Amino acid sequence: MDVLRYIEVMYAASIGGLWRIDYLYVAGFCTLIAAVSLHRSKYRLRWPAGLYRSLGSNLGFWLGNALFAPAVFIFHNAIKAAFDDLGLPHLDEAIWADLPVWLLAIIAVLMVDFADYWTHRAIHHKWLWPMHAVHHSDKHVNPLTTYRVHFLEPLCMRISYLLILSWFGLPADAAGFGAIFLTLLNIYVHTTIDWGHGPLRHVIASPRLHQWHHANVPEAQNKNLANVFPFYDVLFGTYYNPGPCTAAFGCDGVPDNSFVKLTLYPFQQWSKALITLIDPRSSAKAQRSTGS
Repeated sequence: MDVLRYIEVMYAASIGGLWRIDYLYVAGFCTLIAAVSLHRSKYRLRWPAGLYRSLGSNLGFWLGNALFAPAVFIFHNAIKAAFDDLGLPHLDEAIWADLPVWLLAIIAVLMVDFADYWTHRAIHHKWLWPMHAVHHSDKHVNPLTTYRVHFLEPLCMRISYLLILSWFGLPADAAGFGAIFLTLLNIYVHTTIDWGHGPLRHVIASPRLHQWHHANVPEAQNKNLANVFPFYDVLFGTYYNPGPCTAAFGCDGVPDNSFVKLTLYPFQQWSKALITLIDPRSSAKAQRSTGS
């Protein structure tokens, strides 16, 4: 089975793939979100300066990460080839043949969000957190925060699809509609509109739910990790939604609104951690030299 083809279709409307036709979907949806936001603010355009800097940085990631996309694909292809050499069993693609496309798209999104949940949970832990902290560095969360991700993060997501999804044998063509839905929902939940989805709050992710995911408060850390279906969070004990989110966004100790600094940040943190692991005394020396 060509797992890479399936992954590329599912990620066609995601980070690193925006030179494709989904520009139209993203532009149209962002226009709709902007119109709703302007209406709710009574058409006041006096935004804080930090929001302008955030938008500029997020656009930088949107375009800049395209520079790293070829390297990500090359590295992923190597991992995919090694994975295929294992000859692991998978379901026959023919079992999906009689299902309608809309149902296959729903199944694809359910599977992808399950994989994304566990990958998201993994990158919130110590060793992978410096990479994901780039996304959480935005103190003015907005729809373009969707694209503030380190270029290594899409690689982690693709690898998780290999490990978690490949055995399903789902037809790659069924993923197209799901990919569009995933992109638009991701943009939607990064708005600051206080919509909680009422009785559907455990069924489909809302802006309020995801605002708590970005909240810089201890009780919200490592919560609301599902991108689409909050019932995964309910099921695995990571759901947190006490009401409207009034907490500040961002995370401490991470550069703010600099594409270059944020791209280098995880490598700097991993280097420091590795040096400390090799020579624990180096950490004590560094603390003494800084007066800590």
